[in-house]
Amino acid sequence: MFCGKCGAKNKEGAKFCEKCGNKLEASKKEPAKKENKTVNNIKEKVKVVPKKVKIGIGVALIVLIIAIIVLAILLSNPVKKVEDYLTSYYDNYTEDYGNDELVKIGDILRSHRDDEGALENISKQIENTIDNWVKNFNKSYKNEDELVEEYRKLSGVLEDIYSYFNGLEYVLTYEDYYNYREEIYDLYYSKSYYFSAVEASDEYEKYYNYSRVIESDSYYNEAQEFINNYLTDELDALKTEAEEMVNLGEGATTKELLNAYLSQIEFLEENQYQNNIDLSTTEGYQTLYNNAVSKIVEYTKTYASELESNYETNDVMDMIDTSMEALEYNSDEYNELNELKTSYENKLPSKLTDEYDVSHTSGSSNYSYGTTINDEEYDSYISFRFEGETQSRVYRLNNEYKTLKATIVRGPNWDADFTGEIVIYGDGEELYRSGEITKTNEIDFEINIDVTDVDDLRIDFVTESEPDGWASFYIYLVEPYLYK
Repeated sequence: MFCGKCGAKNKEGAKFCEKCGNKLEASKKEPAKKENKTVNNIKEKVKVVPKKVKIGIGVALIVLIIAIIVLAILLSNPVKKVEDYLTSYYDNYTEDYGNDELVKIGDILRSHRDDEGALENISKQIENTIDNWVKNFNKSYKNEDELVEEYRKLSGVLEDIYSYFNGLEYVLTYEDYYNYREEIYDLYYSKSYYFSAVEASDEYEKYYNYSRVIESDSYYNEAQEFINNYLTDELDALKTEAEEMVNLGEGATTKELLNAYLSQIEFLEENQYQNNIDLSTTEGYQTLYNNAVSKIVEYTKTYASELESNYETNDVMDMIDTSMEALEYNSDEYNELNELKTSYENKLPSKLTDEYDVSHTSGSSNYSYGTTINDEEYDSYISFRFEGETQSRVYRLNNEYKTLKATIVRGPNWDADFTGEIVIYGDGEELYRSGEITKTNEIDFEINIDVTDVDDLRIDFVTESEPDGWASFYIYLVEPYLYK
């Protein structure tokens, strides 16, 4: 034991400190604690609980706490409340159902009118909910009665929401409301036609109703399967005849192939109705038609290149116009050919008759408009009259062109004694000579000459023949075109 005064250590039981003599006091022992049997029992039980169970209990408590917090947040979340009110309104809706949920949604909107973020989130939720209603309408139904009931319910819900909120942008706008109504209206009548087809006893009546099932309908594939099977025989006959029209063999020219497919398109359009049935809605017909359209575009482009290489650009334009007339206006293929036509418009030749007339004799004439000669139509021409001497015209080309093309045509009622010759000069140098032309002889009437770097072009009709009496006889250069 230790002295309380000097701290020296003394023997147990000593009454006075051996160092300083201070009287020592015996230390008091703490009374023994009584054992709590209940506590001990609990401790013992806790000791025997497995560690994994203890962890599981802890986790469960944490999950419970989190769930309580989340629930509290959700209960105070305006977006969740609006979704719940909308769902409740739709699930319980009848024609005489009240609008308590709509009132509550209105209260939420008003209470957040200064919170643009909250309003936008609410709006998105409303849109998603209504979208799902409309999407879920496009499903299968037991019968038409069930369809009618669902249609009336969905229509009524949309109308009531729209009417209550008066097209409010955050709930259901005027535009969205009528788009939804149109969508479900189309689906309703489509599905109604489907049920009429199912119940029909006549095969044609079935076809009539199935053909009115729209593509967006969940019944569409089933309806199309019936239509395709029903029309198999008609389509096979149509296909056989259509394919025979374009089976020209390996030696067919591009022009022949193009004309064949143009005829095929015309045939398909004229025969799309068989026995009051529209074959054009079938996959088989559309395959034939689309293939013909594709071939027309392909051969039009190829033939255009062939004509261009022969300086027949005007014919290219006419050919493209013919092809475009066979196609659906403003379709992709139509627009593709229209672009091709535009590219060729920049390559169109100029009429020689539009060029500057430097000089001419009294027996020659120049026309840039259409005329008919020997029952053939031409869009421009130069004429020379027989007067017993050479007739000529001179045009200023300004070195702008590379090629001149024209055709020599004899006028009607030539006298057997008339003879003449067409000679063309470029800046005084002879470029072309036709050879002697009579009433009946055969010459190359096609003119195709190089006029590169030519400034003045002179055309002479050389003759010593004279008309008999007062009659006038002519020779023509029709459609004289210049190419750059």
